[in-house]
Amino acid sequence: MDPVIEYYFGDGGGDVHRWSSPADLDLNGDGTLDAVSLDFDGDGLRDDAMWDTDGDGRCDLSALDLDDDGTPEARFADDGTGIWGTGASGPSSEGTSGEEAGGEGTGVPGAPGEGPRETLLDTDDDTVPDIALLDTDGDGYADGYREVATGSSASGGGTGPSAR
Repeated sequence: MDPVIEYYFGDGGGDVHRWSSPADLDLNGDGTLDAVSLDFDGDGLRDDAMWDTDGDGRCDLSALDLDDDGTPEARFADDGTGIWGTGASGPSSEGTSGEEAGGEGTGVPGAPGEGPRETLLDTDDDTVPDIALLDTDGDGYADGYREVATGSSASGGGTGPSAR
């Protein structure tokens, strides 16, 4: 069975929806399916992709083929809102992992004593946030998540939705 990749799309107004699809592309050329092909620009070609660059099952970058030549020219990261509008250099399609491309550990963490930056998401459309994306290294990309319990207290945790 092909790996399944999880990704999120938002409308910019706070509504974020979780999706998952079987990987059907190998963008880094290592022989392992690591992306889901989609048609973002409406040209009828599934030449754009949601890309899991680190193999954790969560999309890290959107990769767009702007000139329809079959090779992504632009990459974007999610800022936690599901918009995928943050330009990203990210890994190339030539077998480079996110860490090799400067993804891990390149950000500036918050001030001493400041916890991870968080973005709250409502993934089940009940108008109450249930997931908090965490940017633990201050690079602008989600590194993990925690579940948000009813009310303002938190429980759970993990290495969930990632935009890197």
